[in-house]
Amino acid sequence: MSSRREKHATKKIALERIEILLTRADGIYSEEPDLAQRYGDLARKIAMKARIRIPEKWRIRFCRKCKKFLYPGLTTHVRIKSGSSSRVVYYCDICKEGKRSKPFSKSS
Repeated sequence: MSSRREKHATKKIALERIEILLTRADGIYSEEPDLAQRYGDLARKIAMKARIRIPEKWRIRFCRKCKKFLYPGLTTHVRIKSGSSSRVVYYCDICKEGKRSKPFSKSS
């Protein structure tokens, strides 16, 4: 049976590896999209195995429907919807699914 300290260390290492993989995927997506997708898949698998959440700044870069790593401009179209509840909408070009962000307030 693992101690609490060992579980914490495992989760910390997993989070570091996820950060490294997703940073590299973001950097090479324009040259090698297949390798970047593989890095995104590996990061998701590490998170599932370690039972941790992917950080928020990277979580919005995954499609909820097809589970692919999204790169704005290549596999994602980003739109800003205005109105009473303004929000950003990310459209996946692979499966055509839309993903809305939290509404933000307009500053005067």
